[in-house]
Amino acid sequence: MKSKPIDWNVVIAGSWNRAILTPNGIAKRLFKLPEGTGIQVMVPVDLLEPPKVKSGGIVASVDERCLMIGTESPTYETLKKAMEIGCNALQDLPETPVIAAGFNVRFEIQECPPELDDIVQGSLDQHLSDAGYEIVTRELRRKVRLKDSVFAEGFLNLAVQKDETGLIRIRLNFHRDSKKTKDLVKWLDIPVAKLKTGVTQVLQNICIAFKEKEDE
Repeated sequence: MKSKPIDWNVVIAGSWNRAILTPNGIAKRLFKLPEGTGIQVMVPVDLLEPPKVKSGGIVASVDERCLMIGTESPTYETLKKAMEIGCNALQDLPETPVIAAGFNVRFEIQECPPELDDIVQGSLDQHLSDAGYEIVTRELRRKVRLKDSVFAEGFLNLAVQKDETGLIRIRLNFHRDSKKTKDLVKWLDIPVAKLKTGVTQVLQNICIAFKEKEDE
């Protein structure tokens, strides 16, 4: 099963002060850039979304409810860099009320294994089809405690989605709830080797489920 990584990012939910985290504030406090260093600021035309600050392959934006740190290239190294920038935000602004932190790893699968169809579909599909409804998107969701792993203090939100084109998306959201800054820093301060191992183990277990379904 060949997969393509897409849209990896870090999200920290909290009451962020946008008066502090201006583009210059993001460059100084999050990216830790020397004063006067050039940054790229992307401002939406409709001004409905916050500006995005780009530097070194990382794109950060903040509103009143969350800080989002995206990666231009979805690799474990760039995701780790985004997590470090998230830690910078938490440590530089420890007075910010926070409630949770998470990082998202997503994949697309162009060629859908037949066994995956069986997993995503359910008995409800037949009833809807018999009633004349067209099913546009199918999605399977699970919330999982990751015991005995580097992610044991949080949980995984797992989603497998298939759209009308047959494209499969696997979304892994590694999430921890806490109002303590130190807890969220610890959650994001994971060595890149352990990060890769943990994600790979989850994907392997998903693939095992596909294979077992195929062998039935």
